Amino acid sequence: MSGSPADLHAWCFDHGRAHVFAAGTTPWCTAAWVGFVAASAEQALEAKQAAYGDAQFFDQLTSDHQLEVIEICASRTEKPAEPDL
Repeated sequence: MSGSPADLHAWCFDHGRAHVFAAGTTPWCTAAWVGFVAASAEQALEAKQAAYGDAQFFDQLTSDHQLEVIEICASRTEKPAEPDL
């Protein structure tokens, strides 16, 4: 996987593989993915391995890690609060 160092590298626990989202674009995957601060796909994979071990899919995560991934995904989809007028 190549791309710009500004791209967002992520591991998708639904698809069981890495995704790369181009810098400045909205991520195209709506599944359970976790992004990593990394300059390359290799660094992102190392970060994923350090954080989640060998888990490739969501059901292979520990219950604590499943909850963490759910919370990360939920925070990404939360709608910002409407300003009080």
